[in-house]
Order: sequence, then C-alpha cells, then structure tokens
Amino acid sequence: MKNKLSRKNIVAAAVMVFCVAVAVWGGAAFAGEIVAKENPMSGLAAVIASKFNLSESAVQAVFDEQMQARREKMEANRKEMETKRQEQFEDRLNKLVSEGKLTEAQAVAIKNKKAEMEAQMTTRAGAKFDFKSMTVEERKAAMAAQRSKMEAERAALKKWAADNGIPEEYASLAGMTGSGHGRGGGLGGPGLGGQGPCSE
Repeated sequence: MKNKLSRKNIVAAAVMVFCVAVAVWGGAAFAGEIVAKENPMSGLAAVIASKFNLSESAVQAVFDEQMQARREKMEANRKEMETKRQEQFEDRLNKLVSEGKLTEAQAVAIKNKKAEMEAQMTTRAGAKFDFKSMTVEERKAAMAAQRSKMEAERAALKKWAADNGIPEEYASLAGMTGSGHGRGGGLGGPGLGGQGPCSE
C-alpha cells in the first residue's frame, strides 16, 4: 500500500511539473498546439509507467485529465477577461455620451464597428502565413502586403469616423491601433485601458 501510494504521488508530481512547463514555455499557445496532437505525452507516460511499474494507459489518463482541466480553466479565464473588457468598453461609451462628447447614435456606430473589426480579426487569425515554407523574398512580400492592408484599413477607419462625425481620438474605441490591429488601440493613440482622451 505504501509503495502504491508513493507511485501515485510520483505520477502526480510528474503531471504537476508538466503543467508548470506548459505555463512557462508557451501558455495558451503551447496548450493549443498540444490539443491538436494525439497523445502528446505518450512518450513521457510510457517512461513513467515503465519506471514505476504502472499502467501506461492509466498514466496517460492522468495527463489527459490534467490537461483538460487546465484548458477549461484557461477558457474560463479568457471569457471572464472578455466580459470585463466589454463592461469597461460599455462604461466608457456611456461616460462619453453623458459628457456630451458622443451622441447615442455615434456610440451605437462605435459598438457596431468594434464588432465588425473583431470579426475581421478572428477571420485573419485563422489564416496565418506559413513563413517556414516561404523564401526570404516571399516573406518580405507577405509582410509588405500585410502592412499595406493594415494601412488601408486604418485609413478606412479614419474615413468612417469622419463620415459619422466621430472625433478621431474616440474612433480608437472601435479597436484599431495606430500601427495595425489590436484590442484597445486607436488611430495614433491608445484606446481601452490606455492613457489618452478616452481614458479620462
């Protein structure tokens, strides 16, 4: 019984070390990559099973359980952060409307533009460049094309703000940064969570 308990503790400790490694060496990105692979820890599970005379499938099951628990926690944290960001966004718009800096119609236009741009960013995130398979010249061309596209979108946002009578500094709430895309950025100035006209 004592030996069996010791083995369980060793397996649990190994799992904890692995989870810490996930957090330190890549966090969510690394965990996402792991999800796409079949039995990514089968090699380690086999070593532990052999070393301590345990069932390999049982050890793998422990790893899988721990990884699933971690993924669920990360997803819950992500949703909580998104909820807080949305609440901050709504509060800021309401404040600007109450101060007479934006009209209700302009606030609605900003909300709609923000949703539109977030949808575009989600689509873009799923279409990443495979730089590893590109030549140096192809990489340069791809990056130049991406920069041109971002500048065009930035110019389009500036025009949208002007067409809607929205001061350029408040167009930042739609979510575009001065150099491209990003949550909370704006046209040459910070947006949600930053220091600037919208953060007073």
